[in-house]
Amino acid sequence: MDTDIGALVQRGLLPAVQQALDAVRVIGNNAVHPGQLDLTDDPQSAATLFLLINLIAEQLITAPKQAQAIYDSLPEGARNAISRRDAPRGG
Repeated sequence: MDTDIGALVQRGLLPAVQQALDAVRVIGNNAVHPGQLDLTDDPQSAATLFLLINLIAEQLITAPKQAQAIYDSLPEGARNAISRRDAPRGG
């Protein structure tokens, strides 16, 4: 998972998401051991993990979909003008 997070960072992952992913990875690695089940974890650890997972989902799934929906609702002429502005220029 560490290598996968590193690859996402190289592709431009937001620092806040990288930190959340690494926190989930480290907390998870420290909490889970093969063949062992630890029932003594405190509720705060579970709440923290849920908070981090929600942050990751918000940034990677929810926010982009909301932004796309708003962009798609712009008038077609405005979207076309934006596309022309962002098109590669020859020369």
